[in-house]
Amino acid sequence: MARVSGERAPAFTTEELEKLVDGVLPQYTLLYGPPDKRVSAHQKKYIWRAIAKDVRTLGVYHRQSTHCRKRWEYIRRWSKKTAEAQLGMAFQRGRGAPSHHDPPDFQDPGGGVPGVGWALGGITAATRG
Repeated sequence: MARVSGERAPAFTTEELEKLVDGVLPQYTLLYGPPDKRVSAHQKKYIWRAIAKDVRTLGVYHRQSTHCRKRWEYIRRWSKKTAEAQLGMAFQRGRGAPSHHDPPDFQDPGGGVPGVGWALGGITAATRG
């Protein structure tokens, strides 16, 4: 369980990730909420220490609060990128366009032919909007 100098920590297990999410979600408003709901940096450190303590109870690895915080930040970034990709908006971020704009209206890749492109299931370029 102790780490040898220069050795990488093992990857978070599914159980550790579940414990991390279960620890962060009730405290989310305090950590990331609007400015009037947030707490001081000292209180955030205390919250992350408590979350890391819960993750350590699984006995997989001695996770520090910084390990847990960084893993959570990675999960937030990954989920945001995934959501944007699913909505077809990820391409705008790399080109300097604001991500809150709708993507441009593309032509139906199936050319309106049933069973191909957006025409499948009654979705056409006109109704996609």
